[in-house]
Amino acid sequence: MKELKILAVLIVIVGVTYWGIEPLAHSIMHKHIEEAIHKYHLPDYEFSDLGSTPPLDGDPAKGKEAFQMFCASCHGLKADGIPAPMDPKTAAMSFGVVPPDLSNITSYTDKKFLFHFIKDPAKASEFKKIAMPAMGLQDEQIADIIAYLDSKAKKVHGEELFKEACGRCHGAKYQKIYAETPPDALKKYLGKVPPDLSIIMKAKGEHYLVAFINKPQALLPGTSMPRVGLNKEATEDLMKYLDEISDPHKEQRQKVGIIVLAYMLVMIGLTYAWKKKIWKNIH
Repeated sequence: MKELKILAVLIVIVGVTYWGIEPLAHSIMHKHIEEAIHKYHLPDYEFSDLGSTPPLDGDPAKGKEAFQMFCASCHGLKADGIPAPMDPKTAAMSFGVVPPDLSNITSYTDKKFLFHFIKDPAKASEFKKIAMPAMGLQDEQIADIIAYLDSKAKKVHGEELFKEACGRCHGAKYQKIYAETPPDALKKYLGKVPPDLSIIMKAKGEHYLVAFINKPQALLPGTSMPRVGLNKEATEDLMKYLDEISDPHKEQRQKVGIIVLAYMLVMIGLTYAWKKKIWKNIH
């Protein structure tokens, strides 16, 4: 019985060390992050700091006309047969970053955020150097454009979501995904080359990443990453994908770990039984 008590104490100590030290260290070393998350109530999928949003019940037909007039000079819409006006290299040289194709933008970007972004890109994205200017569109025109985009959008998941939401600036080299915009253009546009995201989940953790993507400036003031306005569903989908690529053997490792633990428990039981049998006459 004495040995079992010692074993129990060791298990408790190891468990507290394994599951307790990291949260404790995070609360001490990254206190400002937790304070920012609490202050701004992150993640805020209502994007409440951008103000009220009018009803987004626009006319897709009028939205297509407005898109062709105001958006098609920079953006493509493959879903409706509208090609990008420039090849990626030329676009990067012109704007600093390759403008996204907008075929599925409403499937992963919050529509309220998208409204405010079209109305005032610098304010919504919290990025003063953003290449997209405010075009002075009326609220009805913006609502029509969003309705048109929404009529063409399809849901994207996993790698496709990563490429559309992040792939203009970020790569994931372990998945052989490379940023659409050339590094030299990104460095000139953003001030530095954005990090590869292959193992970002291991480096930062989901708690940080969800809040950072939702409002980068709150967690890292002065960062050159703009707010992109991902909705909750897309954020969760993206986190799942980043977790998968950062640790592709996680499920297999966990299964092996359970088998090893089970084996150890069996051996501990057998060892204890053997000890009792050998020493019973002495006691």
